[in-house]
Amino acid sequence: MLYQVLKDTFQDWVILVIGTGCGFILTTLLLWKPFSFLPKDGGKTVISPEGETIVINDKSSGKVTGVGLVFVLVFLLMSLLFLPLDAELLIYAGLMLLMMITGYLDDASSVPWGELVKGLLDLVLSIGAVVTFLIYHGSTVTVFGNTFEMPVWLYGILGVILMWMSINVTNCSDGVDGLCGSVSVVTLVAYFLLFQTVMPTYSWMGILLAGVLLAYLIYNWNPSKVLMGDAGSRTIGFLLALLAMQSGHPFIFLLMSLVFIFDGGMGLVKVTLIRVLHVNPFKNVLFPFHDHMRKKMGIPIKLIPVIFVALQVLFCGIAALIV
Repeated sequence: MLYQVLKDTFQDWVILVIGTGCGFILTTLLLWKPFSFLPKDGGKTVISPEGETIVINDKSSGKVTGVGLVFVLVFLLMSLLFLPLDAELLIYAGLMLLMMITGYLDDASSVPWGELVKGLLDLVLSIGAVVTFLIYHGSTVTVFGNTFEMPVWLYGILGVILMWMSINVTNCSDGVDGLCGSVSVVTLVAYFLLFQTVMPTYSWMGILLAGVLLAYLIYNWNPSKVLMGDAGSRTIGFLLALLAMQSGHPFIFLLMSLVFIFDGGMGLVKVTLIRVLHVNPFKNVLFPFHDHMRKKMGIPIKLIPVIFVALQVLFCGIAALIV
């Protein structure tokens, strides 16, 4: 759209700066006084294996949530305006829009959707993304410098697992002011620095999302005024998995999102072990782990995202050495 007009006058990096700046400014203005129709958070509780209800974040109760609806729409608008468009990118944009809508509807629902419903919706959208990727790119992957063709069926299965896992571990990590947004910005910038020559359009897409997330962090850093909700975290997870596939190094996701995998993913592992094998090796550990750091270790909320950001920078640095 606008990209086609600007490219005759400006270099691509200038267009990217303009788009990122516009996204940052627009998001900052829209979140200054959040829309009145956005839902209010009801606080956060978890159920212990013994059936006890534990209050995790009573201070979030009453805050405006679901503002992922706002910054994801701004991000998608900036992508449509400032990126070269093709059919593949438009499909992904549509899937991210659906991801945002389903997340927002859950945020706004008086009765939270069940795990099964959300899991199935995530699965359907993940399948759509992976099938689209395979149609346009095939199943070639690179691991430790070695490139080979993976069977399409195997890539499809692993790709859907990757996408579904990324959506859910990112969502689970969104529980402390500034955590999900700041770690996501580090990861998106890392994908840009490592793979901009391999996937210029999609690495730029990541920078556009980083721009709106920086604006969101102005209001989400402790003490936060707004929360992204599922509308934001699930969409971020979707894009992080997509970037891993587009890079040609899908397994690098394990390093590039290791903070999210540990913080949010271990909770999924804990629940699975309890429900399927009826064992609980993490009985004394709260997951997501940021809850354990806060409730059990007494680490100040403001320090938790700083620790995770430092770890994420380290992991992305290791990923850079491998790539």
